[in-house]
Amino acid sequence: LWLGHGKINMDDLTKIQKNMNNIHPPSEIGRIPHKIDIGKGFSNLTANEWKNFFLIYARVVLWDFLDQEDRKILVHFSQACSILVRRIVTIKNLDDAHEHLIEILKLIETNYGEVSITPNLHLSLHLNKCCKDYGPLYSFWCFSFERMNGILGWYLQ
Repeated sequence: LWLGHGKINMDDLTKIQKNMNNIHPPSEIGRIPHKIDIGKGFSNLTANEWKNFFLIYARVVLWDFLDQEDRKILVHFSQACSILVRRIVTIKNLDDAHEHLIEILKLIETNYGEVSITPNLHLSLHLNKCCKDYGPLYSFWCFSFERMNGILGWYLQ
């Protein structure tokens, strides 16, 4: 969203990368984003790296590059992610995450127009029901599938 609308550019990504390099999370966090200041920026991150980016880095490294409205989007997104990736969630947690997702879409529509509401943003509104039907995202997400595809791809090169 912010790259596509010129809120963050490649020079900013280089500064953000420098800030990220100064953050040293514990090793049990898992795979962390290595380089965001290449190509189109963020274009080569895995789902797990995206998760870790938004749970660990995003608020700290993006804050100074965003205006007040975009900061609200970031906070709501980080909060929703923080709730949805938990191994144990309550119905109240899911409802809170859903409210954060609704606020994100409202803010994006208000500030960027309804054309910026992508299919993935729309689909995020179904996460609440999916979790209520099937349990926490942790129980059925595809990070391990994505990881194995990456390993297989590496062997096939």
